[in-house]
Amino acid sequence: DEQSPCRVGVRRTAFYLQSGGKSLFVWLHESDDVTLSHGVLICPPIGHEQVHSHRSLRHLADALAAKGFSVLRLDYQGVGDSEGDPEDVGLYGAWQENVRDAAEWLRRENHCESISIVGLRVGAMLATLHAAEHEVDHLVLWSPIVSGRRFVRELKALSLVAQRSADADSSNLEAMGFVYTQEMLHDLGQIDLATIRPRCESILIAHNDCVPQSSPLVQKLVLEGVPVDQVAFPGYEQMMAEPHQTEVPETAIAGITDWLFKKQDVAETSKIVCVTLPDAAPALRESAHWISRSPDLFGVMTFPKNQTSTLPWIIILNAGSAYRVGPGRLHVRLARKLSALGFPCLRVDISGLGDSPVELGQEENDGYAATAFRDVAIVFEYLRRLDPERPMLLMGLCSGAYAAFQSAAQLPHPELIESILLNPLVFYWKEGMTIEDSPTERLSAWHEYRKAIFKWENWRQLLSGKTQMGFKGSVRQFAQRILPRRRPAGKGGVMKPSASNGSEY
Repeated sequence: DEQSPCRVGVRRTAFYLQSGGKSLFVWLHESDDVTLSHGVLICPPIGHEQVHSHRSLRHLADALAAKGFSVLRLDYQGVGDSEGDPEDVGLYGAWQENVRDAAEWLRRENHCESISIVGLRVGAMLATLHAAEHEVDHLVLWSPIVSGRRFVRELKALSLVAQRSADADSSNLEAMGFVYTQEMLHDLGQIDLATIRPRCESILIAHNDCVPQSSPLVQKLVLEGVPVDQVAFPGYEQMMAEPHQTEVPETAIAGITDWLFKKQDVAETSKIVCVTLPDAAPALRESAHWISRSPDLFGVMTFPKNQTSTLPWIIILNAGSAYRVGPGRLHVRLARKLSALGFPCLRVDISGLGDSPVELGQEENDGYAATAFRDVAIVFEYLRRLDPERPMLLMGLCSGAYAAFQSAAQLPHPELIESILLNPLVFYWKEGMTIEDSPTERLSAWHEYRKAIFKWENWRQLLSGKTQMGFKGSVRQFAQRILPRRRPAGKGGVMKPSASNGSEY
């Protein structure tokens, strides 16, 4: 297991637990000062909602741990850092088994006498299904998906706005970069929470404050005499924005934490946490690593069982502000494919992203953070200590491509032999730039306008004002796409390499 302090008095432990013969990646959050005999399991959403909400659920787990709860947040099979793929057969049933095994781990290994579950979106659906079969103390359903059929319609609508299908010959559905099999869509579509009776003492339904609070689920629970509290919290849209634009819903986190704290029985207990890191796949080994503790840098390493390989380390950096699994879980699948070929891979969260919390006074969630070069240098030193003779290779997508490019150009590490750049938006970064201010995007737009400028029909429509946006609107759009945009100083800036690192390993 790997531990690191994140906020004052709270520690986090990353490890794998077994469920249905698969290795699930989980985090355990606990307080150093206050320990209750009450465990809280956090069930995340799936797909793009899981990636977008990852940061906020980490903050929620920290807040609950600070109150004394033992908090476990998990990745289901085929999700996040856990073993498996989205195309696995019987995945929805496996997710229910994952929730059961995670709750049982809290009872058995962490000696939690009481168990509550917090579920977000599909996580709320899984939490309710679990509570219908197994007694839990309290449920928190955060913006729950009540109708699986409606959720499937949402996924199908999202798939229609994609530019192109990932696999035209496949019957699978792709929505926001994530794959859903027909079996999965069918299983999700059969669920209706309004027909399920959870066995619990009380329920909190945390609504998005922008949607009506009344629902068939609430009406049904009230009629059956289940104690239900409803609260509308702000910040849901900001939490579910693109990773680089997300905002942590502090009001909702404080409200959920306070509600659970008031419900739990105050009782202290001592416990010993025993965890192991089982294999993630038959031909691979996967483990969690605190690369550094000052600053906190976390990563997941995928290593071939055949340790005779001398192929280079592949260090995969964050794409934008998404955490280490990458968009559409690309980095997980890529690391496992490469490792199967003999390349040891390290997927790392730079400071302020994913599970690498920033130090006090620093800004969180900046994909072009000025500390990124320092973090890359620390990763180099960490891997050099593990295997001094092995060369290294950097790989990055979008902002990760920028960091990989500049690291190769500026960092004096002879072990770095190559950088692989995937879809780089910029090759330099300076104070005041935004990710929308991309030279490559402006160049592409200029090529489009250069082709259109020689077509008389386009000029006729523009000068006659018959375009959809009118003359002024067309000129405004041209300026927005061609001219660089600026942002206020204070976020981002030039990334400068720093010697390092004075960290514990």
